[in-house]
Amino acid sequence: MYRYLFIILTYTLVSAKFRFDNYTLYKIIPENEKHIQILQDILEYDQRYDFWTYPAPGAKFVNIMSSPENKADLENTFNSNDIKFSISMTNVQEVIDKETVGRYTRSNLRSMRWDTYYNLRQINDWLDDIVSRYSNAASIIVGGESFEGRPIRGVKISHGSGRRAIFIESGIHAREWITMATTNYIIDQLLRSNDPEVQAAARDYDWYIFPVTNPDGYVWSHEEFRMWRKNRRPIGSQFGVDLNRNWNSNWLLHGSSTNPATDNYAGPGPFSEPESRTLSEYIRSLSGQIDLYLSMHSFSELLLLPFGNSTQQYANYQDAISIGRRAMGALSVRYGTQYTTGNIAEAIYLATGGSIDWVKSALNIPLVYCYEFRDKGQYGFLLPANQIRPNSEEVLDSLLEMIHQAKRFGYMNGSASGSASSLRVSLWSMLCVIVVGFMRK
Repeated sequence: MYRYLFIILTYTLVSAKFRFDNYTLYKIIPENEKHIQILQDILEYDQRYDFWTYPAPGAKFVNIMSSPENKADLENTFNSNDIKFSISMTNVQEVIDKETVGRYTRSNLRSMRWDTYYNLRQINDWLDDIVSRYSNAASIIVGGESFEGRPIRGVKISHGSGRRAIFIESGIHAREWITMATTNYIIDQLLRSNDPEVQAAARDYDWYIFPVTNPDGYVWSHEEFRMWRKNRRPIGSQFGVDLNRNWNSNWLLHGSSTNPATDNYAGPGPFSEPESRTLSEYIRSLSGQIDLYLSMHSFSELLLLPFGNSTQQYANYQDAISIGRRAMGALSVRYGTQYTTGNIAEAIYLATGGSIDWVKSALNIPLVYCYEFRDKGQYGFLLPANQIRPNSEEVLDSLLEMIHQAKRFGYMNGSASGSASSLRVSLWSMLCVIVVGFMRK
């Protein structure tokens, strides 16, 4: 990682794009605690390798990228410790070169396709055009500002006042391009779909949707360094803070670093970054309206619930987990993709300072989830563009089912923050009063 960052700094000065020629992506299958510990030691003490997934206890797989000059050392470590591995990519740059980055044509909504990725300028142009075309229901909103002064732009979709709200934030990790594409697809469908269920979802709720919440990092991932994760704040000779470790919820407790050279550097303090701070202020301004909050990430095919510091079940955990599992059942129908549902600490690893933990703890929004989209380690952050549409379609399927199940469980029906659990408790209390009264007669 230090090597990467030195190269990034050098290439920043000469304005050249870093290439990953002959970099190898490994998929490791840890079989026991010893294997996990070895991988964790590499992550902690050997900065030559880029871990795309964290080697947590119980991990089904771990992805590690290595430069060509260091791959022999890594494979020797695997072989000497009987760690099974396969090679997902023999040349990461070849996969990057095959990524389709399209060109959106202004005032031509048909030119927005779902088999290609787009840069920030093209996404913003499309947002302006689709809002102009559907101005009766859509408007541009700004949820904050980046370190380099870019607005965090989104779309509000509303068919009248007084509706409960659904909030979607995406692209907080710059290299996770599939999240921006899928979030744009959701916007498109909510405004343009002929499906009655999609139209009902668009009509019945206010939607606040932000496709790119780390605009500086996203620009950098397109123009200079495809695998960039953080924002672009300079810290000494290093750059960037992991914006999903910077929220003021158990900040720096688990799964983050104090080292600015690492990808999970949490920053000098909670909400130190304008992106997380200003977006949180915008969310807080809507906190009495939001019933469902979604954070879009990739990869690993997971649906995560708060919290990342403990496996303890919070107040409406059973409702939330049941709703989430049913939604992932719907997701699996179209293409057979199998997601795992659980809270952050149990499904992946201990990790704090993320947006969904803060939203749940600070604002007590009833239903809060984080998606980790396709895949399970074959392409990782470099998901081919031909998977944009299928990923987007199955995610939208799950979102519609999530709304349906939430209503069945007593949520999203118009009350400020109704809980099916509390409703059941109230009904049970009433029943007890009736029974006791009857027995006394």
